[in-house]
Amino acid sequence: MMSAMTNLVNKVLIKRAINFFIYAVAVTIIATIITYIINPDLKEVMGGMEGLEDSSSVQIKESTGMDKVWSYVVHNGFTVPLQMFILALIPIQFLYFVNIISTISLLGVVFGIVLQADFVKGFELIISSIPHSIFEIFAYCLLAAVLFELNQVVRIKLGNIFRKAKERNSFIKKFLKTIRTYVVFVLPIIFVAAFLETYIADTILNLFQ
Repeated sequence: MMSAMTNLVNKVLIKRAINFFIYAVAVTIIATIITYIINPDLKEVMGGMEGLEDSSSVQIKESTGMDKVWSYVVHNGFTVPLQMFILALIPIQFLYFVNIISTISLLGVVFGIVLQADFVKGFELIISSIPHSIFEIFAYCLLAAVLFELNQVVRIKLGNIFRKAKERNSFIKKFLKTIRTYVVFVLPIIFVAAFLETYIADTILNLFQ
């Protein structure tokens, strides 16, 4: 009985993560198309994007080999998930999705810019970045899927203050489920994404040369 319930919960979680992922891909494509169509001033856009980059992103770009893998994991595997977790504790639905929206929107803008600069080379660059981008975004969507449940409990607990009939929902159980999902699934997927970006992206790009 418990095993069947666990499988049902996992199926619901995976289904929610896939729905989030489909939405994320759609936003990325839309951002790419819009950026390509409006034909922005490349110098201004690139300058603005450099201003948005934090020290962690710069460190990832400047690192190589295993140092780059570790820098990637620290930023995308620890820093970003921690930010999403903190936002999930605020009783506002989907606030924890802000990190995903910013990531996929910026990715779409970059795709649009490289296509505008040189369509062929831009397309090649996009193809080379797809593998690690898919793993990274899906990892965030999977985390968002479990944070959806954690945030729901937070909102229920807050609502119970004003209700006579209290809804029972264990915050501890959802918290532990969040940690388990992160450790067992999200973090390993981020590690895979880090290796793909460090060692596979350039290999794929070189195939077009």
